[in-house]
Amino acid sequence: MTDKSSSRRTTVARRKLDLPSLNREASRIGRQYFYGMGRRRRSYRKAFPYLLKAARAGYVHSQNLVGCCYADGLGVKRDMRTALYWFRAAAAGNHKEALFNAGLAYDYGLGTKKSPRKAFTYYRRAARLGDVASQCNLGVAYLDGLGTTPSRREALRWLRKAALQGDSRARHNLRLLHLRSDGPKRRHAARPTLRRVRRDQ
Repeated sequence: MTDKSSSRRTTVARRKLDLPSLNREASRIGRQYFYGMGRRRRSYRKAFPYLLKAARAGYVHSQNLVGCCYADGLGVKRDMRTALYWFRAAAAGNHKEALFNAGLAYDYGLGTKKSPRKAFTYYRRAARLGDVASQCNLGVAYLDGLGTTPSRREALRWLRKAALQGDSRARHNLRLLHLRSDGPKRRHAARPTLRRVRRDQ
């Protein structure tokens, strides 16, 4: 009896020790199916259960991809509330794409009420981590006072950062920013055509 119970305890202990490697493997396989990497053809349906397993284990990249699956209905029924849950989970780990995605959700009211202040907070965190799309959207937020006090100086700073990294919308917004300084008529005409970056762009 002693030998059997000892053997069982050893087996349980080994299983517990193997969990981190199993979760890493789930994350790896899920990403391969999601992106169509290696010998695995792209399949969101196959990717989703692996990504969800890794996401529940705390892997931030998998958490963001699970959010994308729920946001776009990839391998699972579309559910923006659940998508935002996973974007926020990954954002808590400073995953810059997830920060951007959470910002978009609050910016456009996807799965939650619109909150320019929360959108601004997420964009700013992602922008500081180097996310180009967030830098562009942060510049627009400063320009139009979306969730923050308007600041032409800060708008220029962040739009230039994004433009220097090749973001076409940031370049467009910089041109409009210069047009706005030409007078109230030009400024009023330019305002509706400011471009923010969305995740599918």
